[in-house]
Amino acid sequence: MQDWLVPELDRGAVVVTASRRLARTLASRYTEAQIQAGKTAWATPPILTQGRWLSDLLATSDEAPGYRLTATQSRVLWESCLVAELGGAHDNLSGIVRSAEEAWGLMQAFRLPLDVVRRRIENRDQGIFARAALRYQRRLDKENWLDEASLARGVEAAIGAGRIRPPARVVFAGFDRVTPVLKAIADRIEEAGGQVLFPTSEEGGTIPVRAADDSEAEWRAAGRWALEQLQESPNQRVAIIATGLEREPATTGRLVREGATPGWQSSSSHSEALVNVSLGAPVDSFPMVATALLVIRWLHSPLTSRQLGVLLRCPFIGVESSDARARLETRLREIPARDWIPARFLRVFTNRAAEPDTLDFLSRVGSVIDIVEAARGTAAPSEWASVFDAALTAMGWPGSQPLDSGELQLLNRWRDLFNEFAQLEVVTGSIALGDAAERLRAMARDTVFQPEDTRSVIDVLGPLEASGLSFDAVWVTGLTAENWPPPSRPTPLLPRRLAREYGLPDSTPEDTRRFADVVLKRIAGSSSRVTGSFPRMDGDSEQSASLLDCVDAGDDTVVDPGWFAREYRTSGRGPVEVDDRVPGLLPGERIRGGSATLNAQLSEPFTAFARGRLGISSLDAFAEGLTPLMRGNMLHDALRHLYADCPSQDTIKAWPESSLAQRARKASQRAVARHRVAAGATLERLLDFEEQRIVALLLAVVQCDLGRPPFRIASVEGKSDGSIGGIELSLRHDRIDAAPDGSLTILDYKTGAEKKFLDRGRPADYQLVTYAATIRSKVGALGLYNVDSRDVKIDGVGESFGRVENFEQELEAWIGDVEAAAAMLKQGDVRVNRQQGASDARALALLSRYQELVRHG
Repeated sequence: MQDWLVPELDRGAVVVTASRRLARTLASRYTEAQIQAGKTAWATPPILTQGRWLSDLLATSDEAPGYRLTATQSRVLWESCLVAELGGAHDNLSGIVRSAEEAWGLMQAFRLPLDVVRRRIENRDQGIFARAALRYQRRLDKENWLDEASLARGVEAAIGAGRIRPPARVVFAGFDRVTPVLKAIADRIEEAGGQVLFPTSEEGGTIPVRAADDSEAEWRAAGRWALEQLQESPNQRVAIIATGLEREPATTGRLVREGATPGWQSSSSHSEALVNVSLGAPVDSFPMVATALLVIRWLHSPLTSRQLGVLLRCPFIGVESSDARARLETRLREIPARDWIPARFLRVFTNRAAEPDTLDFLSRVGSVIDIVEAARGTAAPSEWASVFDAALTAMGWPGSQPLDSGELQLLNRWRDLFNEFAQLEVVTGSIALGDAAERLRAMARDTVFQPEDTRSVIDVLGPLEASGLSFDAVWVTGLTAENWPPPSRPTPLLPRRLAREYGLPDSTPEDTRRFADVVLKRIAGSSSRVTGSFPRMDGDSEQSASLLDCVDAGDDTVVDPGWFAREYRTSGRGPVEVDDRVPGLLPGERIRGGSATLNAQLSEPFTAFARGRLGISSLDAFAEGLTPLMRGNMLHDALRHLYADCPSQDTIKAWPESSLAQRARKASQRAVARHRVAAGATLERLLDFEEQRIVALLLAVVQCDLGRPPFRIASVEGKSDGSIGGIELSLRHDRIDAAPDGSLTILDYKTGAEKKFLDRGRPADYQLVTYAATIRSKVGALGLYNVDSRDVKIDGVGESFGRVENFEQELEAWIGDVEAAAAMLKQGDVRVNRQQGASDARALALLSRYQELVRHG
């Protein structure tokens, strides 16, 4: 493959490629050839992409070519021209701009004159585009600007007029479709006495194609195949050419890795680097850049609680340690979600932060406030770029941790993007801060980035990107009749009849089929070993193999190498037992979660292990308004304040009505007060209503207590620490009442729907039983105090509630259940309950491998 490369370069030829990948590959091949020839030094070969070559060539013109617009400047200019025609902003303006740029690029590449387009308009959209294109062209002419799309035509004209002396020999490599303007440049070079070569790609024979159950099975199977090729010969160039890669590049890469190296997520970084997916991702999708954009957004707009939470816990801000900031973020989640400006955040959290990294973060936010105060009015993009850079520096972006190679490349691309943004003043003039920030975000969204990776040995790339490349082994996925040939997608902004006359891509079904055939035959000739596949199903749609001549569909089916694959399900083999027991409780080890951990041990031991021993907990979701959890917490606080002095029933009866009402109001106000600190007008009103509701519930609790047998409140939210089965637990109860005979009634407040203490004769929750097991005094009753607007009552067992039959024996048996659970937890029991529902298992499913247990039966 590419036998022409070294001879042509040795003759002094310039090699012009259709893609950056091909340029890098050819340069690498030339280097390998020089080393094999025994050379120790050689000149850098002139291998350039088409855009780079045209730009360099135009710079040699005898006449100044005018200012060269960047792609971003052209896009902004198109936007202004389209807005002028549309009469204002549009919901999908970015999509319209992309369509206009595509149509304009086709016009330049296929030498389609604008005046011809204007005369042949067929509908309103084409008319808008033609008028916007006229505005665009006139602005280019007036300012003596040249955009990227017009670059080739400018070079062609300059060579024809003798203003540019072209190279004596040019090789155009990797062009599946030679556009008229490229052909015209080649003609001008030859007319000037030069030589031009278009190396033809070798056409292969037929591609044997097998079926897969679906695309996921297909990609995993391709990954396993690629690994097998490398195991046979590690120095091979192996490629997976994935049809439709642009739709799901991340998913495709993950599934190929799963096939090549199962469990790669938990293995070394080398396993992840084994596979290189050629298609990059938008710059704003990378966490480092997304963080920078959030900081810039905060200069002109409030951040939501969720966005602010990202800044608090991300590693790209401030000092390296962020543990305390993460704890501060959990406190942020306790506050109803709202919009946060920097000043409000400082006002609410300044007195809640005492650790070094949180104090550092607050100090940096103060610096951002100073920057915002100084940034007023309008300014040129270059000035706003300086403001943005100052804000990022103040926030300590991109953090103090060392950056890996990919992150360094991303940082350099971000700096390039900043420079491109600063150059926008050529076409925008002065703009407001919010408009500048939005423009930078749009640029990051439209810019695709992929770090250069020299470690990968399995390349996953699209059909067009593989143009001009050669490999030792190739697997082509997605060879369905729907994809090969694909549906025609002609640009809607150019007249169809005109597109056919000028031979634009997809102007006719014949052109679409012919180009698909060219590409697939080129792929078939890119290696001596080419295989293919297609999925039988795409969602709910049944698929068949492509009908193109070079596709040979057989009856074979590829085997999905996934852990739940058909081979496993039909082989009759059962799960392999692995001795992965965890150690028993270690000396001095503390169990977290208290009664909740022991309660989980009774029904789902793995959850008890994960939460009690590993310390895994679930974060509260950011929620709008007053969530049930917040309302429940406020009610619990109010009940604590109501009975803080532990009165007896007789004392409660003696409270005057006015005193009782005042006590209830004060308890409610104290419970709600801490939520008012960060409240806006709407939330303040909601808290007013909640405060009134809590007062009514407190009065209802008092009436319920007055109807009970005599008691004295012995403890409110007190500790019940103790040892159960050799495990030391830290416990906290809601309330304990003492009867005249000295026996205790343990109560737990429940808000929301009514809770029952017993379920088929046994406790539905062993929380109160755990408390009873650690209290040395006699326990005479256990009860759930249901406090809700619909009803206030106690559901319990024991003398206080009229359920006295065998209570002492039953309580002793229940305590035995808790002690047995403690003993199992102490021994290291981590069994997974496969009978629980998927929703219950979801939080810890990644650790417990719950889905695998269910699938394996």
